[in-house]
Amino acid sequence: YVQKQLDTKVRRVKVETIATASLSELISIIKNAKFHKDWVFFNKTACILEEESDYSWKYYAHTDSPWPVFDRDFITDVVLIQDSIDYSVKIISVALPDFIPENEECVRIRTIFSQWTFNPLGNGSVYIKLEIAADIGGKIPIWLFNLAVAKGPQSTMEGLLNELQKEKNKNVTLDYVKELQ
Repeated sequence: YVQKQLDTKVRRVKVETIATASLSELISIIKNAKFHKDWVFFNKTACILEEESDYSWKYYAHTDSPWPVFDRDFITDVVLIQDSIDYSVKIISVALPDFIPENEECVRIRTIFSQWTFNPLGNGSVYIKLEIAADIGGKIPIWLFNLAVAKGPQSTMEGLLNELQKEKNKNVTLDYVKELQ
């Protein structure tokens, strides 16, 4: 789903699916930033700049935009919250544009919000929702903007589902994550 925000260039996008996975497997993939280039749309590189705890970190990503558009980068403050009753997980990211100096090769994305939601359904199934709202800044052709809005989140969700199939991401357990039994 795509929704235009009133009086702004920001678009809200939501993608939903159901997958066979554990919460630990999903969270592990999200937190393993060095492999985001393999599955996150237009990602060139990503890293965790600072990890305060298993539940809070600062994230950096650099996009690989097609010519003639300048690459983008962004920093977010990320929080992981798990509900103690239904074990659902939210991973919420909010722009932190001035956390590190700007890269002269990129346009810094100053407005971004994203939220992954993982709701365990039982029998090894998890409902997954990705919501993103961003103003990617700078000058960008409308065709590329529309491509990023329409294709980016769906491509990222498909990439996550493909990552779940890789052996390295199977049977992962994180001691700070409670699983629905």
